Amino acid sequence: MRVSDLTNDSTKLYKAHIELLQSWELTKEHWKDENSENFEDNHLAPLGPLVRMLTDATNRLNEVFARVERDLANPGEH
Repeated sequence: MRVSDLTNDSTKLYKAHIELLQSWELTKEHWKDENSENFEDNHLAPLGPLVRMLTDATNRLNEVFARVERDLANPGEH
């Protein structure tokens, strides 16, 4: 049994971000003013790097958890 598997949550976050970007593209077809530009620049644009950073960190943490689980399952082998 896995103690923790963050891959599913990381995948959900990535997919939600993609869905948000797709929805935003549709919204931009109808919302074309300074406020929409500000919203995109100040709220949506910063999300991309944050999602990538969080996904990368989650993947690294998942690797650590997997290593710990292996070590706990086989305590005499390390």
